[in-house]
Amino acid sequence: MDACLPWVVCAALLAACSAPVSELDPLPDFAIDGLGPRVGERLEPLAAALRSSPRDAAAAGKAGMLLLAYDQHALAVPFLERAQALEPAELRWKYYRGISLSKMGRHAEAAISFRHCVEINEGFLPARIRLAEAAFAANDLQAGLDRYRDLLRTAPENPLVLYGAGRAEAAAGNNEAARDRLLRAVELEPAYGEAHYALGLVFRDLGQVAESARHLEAFERSRHGEPQRNDPLLSSALALRISAAEYLKQGVEAQAAGRIGSAIALHLKALEEDPSLVQARVNLMILYGSEGRAAPAKQQYRLGVEAGPESAELHYNYGVLVYQEGNSSEASEAFRKALALNPEHALANHNMGQILEEEGRFDEAMVRYERALANRPDHGLSHYKMGMLWMRRRNASKAVQAFQEAATENSDRKPTYLFSLAAAELASGNRAGAISRFQQARRMASRYSQTELVRRIDETLSTLGAASASP
Repeated sequence: MDACLPWVVCAALLAACSAPVSELDPLPDFAIDGLGPRVGERLEPLAAALRSSPRDAAAAGKAGMLLLAYDQHALAVPFLERAQALEPAELRWKYYRGISLSKMGRHAEAAISFRHCVEINEGFLPARIRLAEAAFAANDLQAGLDRYRDLLRTAPENPLVLYGAGRAEAAAGNNEAARDRLLRAVELEPAYGEAHYALGLVFRDLGQVAESARHLEAFERSRHGEPQRNDPLLSSALALRISAAEYLKQGVEAQAAGRIGSAIALHLKALEEDPSLVQARVNLMILYGSEGRAAPAKQQYRLGVEAGPESAELHYNYGVLVYQEGNSSEASEAFRKALALNPEHALANHNMGQILEEEGRFDEAMVRYERALANRPDHGLSHYKMGMLWMRRRNASKAVQAFQEAATENSDRKPTYLFSLAAAELASGNRAGAISRFQQARRMASRYSQTELVRRIDETLSTLGAASASP
């Protein structure tokens, strides 16, 4: 009999660790109907279970998870605190509470929750990362810095850790260390927008203007891109939120991060939930097109047209697809359909102009480019096309203006725009300005490894009797 006593004692201790019903904080009053049908219908049975059994930790925890999944964080916290009070040794309730508190901006409280998680399981990396993030967000710079430096010893190749460590080092004034951490983060995750932005600021502080501009441009291209968190607990909570809109949102995020296969799968799941979701079909056409899979892209177009309502984006993207296949007549029809639905669609106007230009209908093409620019004044390619048409009309001064506008765009097309601007300046009689512009175009073409353009510029400069001014 005595051998059983330790087990009795342990059971008594565990029971003593959870709060009695009288000490449990009351759950907040809320209207199920006010949460929307998808949340309310699933929360009601959990709330009913808690009304009849206030000590049902599983019901309280699942209610908190469900509310977290639907971004109802202020309501999720008391449910998670009830579960935590009933099961104080359970890591996940503390973890979910910390996530909701972080989302609400209560970072210092979140840090306490995540610290308790780490005390329970020091090897749970997601909690350690979130603890460092919360400490830094709570303006506890030293704690955040210490946490990130500790993480680098165990997870030195984790982009989230490297990004956070880079930000913390920068905040502490250690710009060289920040640069090294952030550079490694974008090497591992090239589409990590926030890391590029942080790098832009660090290089600015280091006085390296060109590098700063390069990373800020990369941020603009991939501002929503970020690494995928390997977070099984959060994934379990988010899996409770099953909706077409959520699948679409996750699909767009995967697309921005360059995970094309995952993006396609998520968009298809969105359509399983809601076949009328036209934006999912538009995105799938782009995704399939990026992989050169024309057949499934065209199938999405046909299904989208059949499902209705008509969409300018659907017709526009179909036009791009068939134009790339060399079918200009079908592309023209698709662009016209897009413009019938949205006459101000800048890219449809531009592409229509390009087809008209290829058909020799230059005046009509110019009208289309002008319409494109009326709605997208920063569209460099439309300015460039206008410049080429002005050159065709032998109006070099107008061409110079158009090419100057085009050359404000920061992309790999800029060397071509500068080359054309130089040619227009030469045609307008500004030989010295043209030579300087050719040399500028050459430097940029060399930076982008555009060897054929570099060769053409060198030939032109040689004809003009000018040096290439190679870098």
